[in-house]
Amino acid sequence: MADPNPDSSDALQRSKRAQAHSKALREQVAAVAEALAETERDLARVHRRIADQGGALAAAAREHADRAEALAAKERAEAERMRRADSD
Repeated sequence: MADPNPDSSDALQRSKRAQAHSKALREQVAAVAEALAETERDLARVHRRIADQGGALAAAAREHADRAEALAAKERAEAERMRRADSD
């Protein structure tokens, strides 16, 4: 039996493609957020080592490390949020 409304079938297919594309984009965002979090963690470690050496740059290095760690946590949370959105 033919679909009484061929436009509804076409709209359904477009909707499914858009949902799949949206899911793929969310996964890409999650992957980028995880990569950024890892980079920020590495940066925080470098700044902590600089801070541990003391000297004139120690205080600034600690501040940079704190900011890098905060950004890493934020990015990890964003990656998790994106992945949870896919499981809904």
